[in-house]
Amino acid sequence: MISSDFKTSIRNILRNKVPSAISILGLGIGLGCIILLLALILHETSFDRFIPDHRNVYRILLGNSGLTQYPLAESMKEEFPEVKDFFRYYQAGSIQLKTPKNEIVRDQNLGFADPSVFRILGIRFISGTAASSIGEIAISDESAMKYFGNLSPLGAIIPIRFTDGFAELMVSGVYKSFPSNSTLNPSFMADIKLSEKMFRQFQKSLGDYGNERSNSLDWRYNEFLSYVVLDRNADPGELSVKMGKYKELLNIENKDELQYKLQPVAEIYLGSLNLGGNQFLRQGNPEELKYYEAILILILVISIANFILLERAGVSERIHELGTRKVFGASQWKIRRLIILESNMIVILSLIPAIFVINYGMTFINAALNKTLTSQVFLSPLLWFLLILVVLLTGTLSGWLIGFNYSRMPALKLISGKSLRSDRSNRWNYSFLVLHFTIYMILVSGVIAVSKQIKYSMTGYKGIDPKNILVTDLNSDELKNSFLTICDEMKKIPGVVNTAGGSFIPPFGNFLPVNLAVASGEKVRFDGLIMGEGMTELLRIEVIEGSSFGPYKPGPTEVLINESSAIKYNVKAGENILVFKVRGIVKDFHAHSLHTLIQPMVILQQNPSKMGLIAIKTDGKNDDAVIKKLRELYNQISPDEIFEVRYLTDQIDDFYTREKNQALIIGAFALLATILSVMGLFGISLISISKRNKEIAIRKVNGSSITEILLMLNTDFVKWVLVSIVIAVPASIYLLSRWMDRFAYKTELSWWIFAGAGISAVLIALITVSWQSWRAATRNPVEALRYE
Repeated sequence: MISSDFKTSIRNILRNKVPSAISILGLGIGLGCIILLLALILHETSFDRFIPDHRNVYRILLGNSGLTQYPLAESMKEEFPEVKDFFRYYQAGSIQLKTPKNEIVRDQNLGFADPSVFRILGIRFISGTAASSIGEIAISDESAMKYFGNLSPLGAIIPIRFTDGFAELMVSGVYKSFPSNSTLNPSFMADIKLSEKMFRQFQKSLGDYGNERSNSLDWRYNEFLSYVVLDRNADPGELSVKMGKYKELLNIENKDELQYKLQPVAEIYLGSLNLGGNQFLRQGNPEELKYYEAILILILVISIANFILLERAGVSERIHELGTRKVFGASQWKIRRLIILESNMIVILSLIPAIFVINYGMTFINAALNKTLTSQVFLSPLLWFLLILVVLLTGTLSGWLIGFNYSRMPALKLISGKSLRSDRSNRWNYSFLVLHFTIYMILVSGVIAVSKQIKYSMTGYKGIDPKNILVTDLNSDELKNSFLTICDEMKKIPGVVNTAGGSFIPPFGNFLPVNLAVASGEKVRFDGLIMGEGMTELLRIEVIEGSSFGPYKPGPTEVLINESSAIKYNVKAGENILVFKVRGIVKDFHAHSLHTLIQPMVILQQNPSKMGLIAIKTDGKNDDAVIKKLRELYNQISPDEIFEVRYLTDQIDDFYTREKNQALIIGAFALLATILSVMGLFGISLISISKRNKEIAIRKVNGSSITEILLMLNTDFVKWVLVSIVIAVPASIYLLSRWMDRFAYKTELSWWIFAGAGISAVLIALITVSWQSWRAATRNPVEALRYE
């Protein structure tokens, strides 16, 4: 019996090739996205749960920062019996190293930690041991393969560049790479005490305004991530209170207002968004996770609804067959079972296109959202349970709903070709049509508005001109000392308009706080910038009072301030702020991204021999020759230094990586919404027009033209699209306004954004319905009336 039903289902699928193919493709795309989102959600919520005793591992927080003092965790281990183990961690973003072939390359993620990090996190060593002194380093198996191939790296020397030159570190061991769902992701792991070299590196980049720390590994500086392992019976809340004693040792002005807290390690990934001290670590966004969950549910509902509509359309074409089966004794259950079986077969076949969606979708998500999703997530029993549940739910529920309706109809009614007309059913169908196009228009409006805001953010900078500016870092003492020579040589190259230097060049990402005293004696924190002579001219920053920096002179420091500082604190050019004399006032300009308001700023002048970077303004016509000459100078002055050059506009682009990624995701779902809307509209139009075949035939017999019939049928669908426009426009305005709140400076939500989305929705509806309408309007009326 099942075999017979199986063969019948195959024949029905093959007989109705176009509707079946559309059902399989549409559902496959929907299921692929659903499975992909399920995998992403499970992956995002699995971070650090691979740690053997993750329920008892905590990160220490100080106020709203994840950075703590070096001695803290070790002191807790010594003083509190409930603390069973600990490790401290610091990670650098990128490093320069010499390969075994003596080539200098840049690599990522040098970590510094106590040897206990491997024991606590459950990271096993393939060979050797962890670094136990400042002269050793452990490397991941991926890095070992990258630099040493199949040779054993144990005992090999890896020179790594720090501020004072290359440090030769011996490979002590090779560890298994950290899992893709780990917040920590070091490719190299050195001893924690070696991290002090990294702090000196940043201070040196400040030139005359940096300081040489005598010791960074004390209670004065908050630089480290600290993790502790507690006894399973310990109370984290009580321990946090006990930790208050350590605040007396801190060198922080507001230390009495800060509190120590213990954050479960499994909450770090999604619980670090508003915490400082998470640079270079993987972290997620709990708000985005909610969006993924909402999108998943939405796609699931739409996909099932589309599938039901298409299957109903297919079954409605076979009511003569179903009526014949009932005449020959088929029971309601058998009719229902046949439709359920056919529905499940289509769902199973739809997994084929779903596999392609998953395969390409994982690559897209990792690239667009900077995620670490891998096929390992499909080893999760929970994911397979949810996958099977979704497949069975889609196939069985859809088949049962359709079969339940048609199996109850009398045989004679089925044979006569008359289906049950239900206004309630039509309203249900059209309500899904409205939902489809509402979602489509919200997403299309979102794509246009987000793209418009990103373009504005990258081009709408006030008071500064970042175009055609090349920037390269001066990372060695030889390059810093040769700054003026490099500038003189570069000015000789055709196409070079100007050169200048600084420790930073705006717009830049980080804020450099500068504390000064204003006229009232109050100490105020300003937004700081350190740059040299000529930088204001190079960036076309307008000086509105006084003058810009001249040649550097040792002695009393002169500063520039922006007009926000001058207005807020009533300071004029020539006056003093503490020991600093205000040389000039510049017009307000964007020193950072457009996410933040322009702040009162103080600009300090850098010593030419201690510049951190050089900026070259060009005419944009001879940049290749300019870069070639700059590379030659670098190789002559500091041959061991890696030459890297970037455009300032590329630096600005990086500010909006998250928004650009979101635009890609919204665009992908807008495309999906388009496909699902077309599928749903195709199903609805197939059902609706098939019910009106006889009406159309009668109208044609009475003289209606094809154009009149096309207009009548298309109008019935377009009016529902217009309803969805009325719903989508205010919803889009609200959602986009909320999204744009993240920007301090934003573009307008122009009317044409919503007009364009609405017009595209109407065009999609017309194109989709017109094919069905044309078939019905050009059909011979005799065929539709032959049973009357």
